[in-house]
Amino acid sequence: MLKLVTPSPVYLQSYLEACREFKELGLLSYSLNDPDDYEKWAPDLFRGFEDNRLGRNLKEGYVPATTLWLVDEDKKEFLGEGSIRHELTPALMCFGGHIGYAIRAGAWNKGYGTMQLSLLLREAASLGIESALVTCNDSNIGSWRVIEKNGGEYLDTVDNNIGGKMIRTRRYWVKTIV
Repeated sequence: MLKLVTPSPVYLQSYLEACREFKELGLLSYSLNDPDDYEKWAPDLFRGFEDNRLGRNLKEGYVPATTLWLVDEDKKEFLGEGSIRHELTPALMCFGGHIGYAIRAGAWNKGYGTMQLSLLLREAASLGIESALVTCNDSNIGSWRVIEKNGGEYLDTVDNNIGGKMIRTRRYWVKTIV
C-alpha cells in the first residue's frame, strides 16, 4: 500500500539506496543526502525533520516545513520525499514554493510523482494552505506534467540565480484538496 509517512528508520535502508541513485545520476535539483557522508548525517536525520516541522534550529531564511516520505508499506520501500513549507518568503515565492518533492530515480515514470503531489496537497490543506505555490525547473517536463495533472495553473517562468547559476523556474498555483 502506498502512503505518505513521517520519515522513519523502517525505510532508512531504502532511503539510502535512493540517495545513491540520485548521486549516481548527478541530480542536484532536489538534494537527498549524500550517501558517502552517511555517518555525518544519519544520527540527526529524523531529529532534523522534526526540528524543521516545529520551526526549531532553522537556518537563516528557512521556514518551518513538514517532510513526508512516499513509501510502499508492504515492501518497506522508500519511493519519494516531499516537503511542505508552512509559509512563503520572498525567496520561496521565486524558487521553491510551498511544496518540493522528488521521486527516487528507480521509480520514475510510474505515476508516483502525480500520486505523491496529490497526497502532499491534501497535507498542505490540513496545514491551512488553501492554494499552494509549486515550482519546477523549466527544463523538467516531467514535473510540469505532475503539477498540471494535479490542477496546477501556470503563473509564469522566472529566472533565479541559485548558487551562482541561472535557473529558469516555472511557477504554478495549485488548489489544495480538503
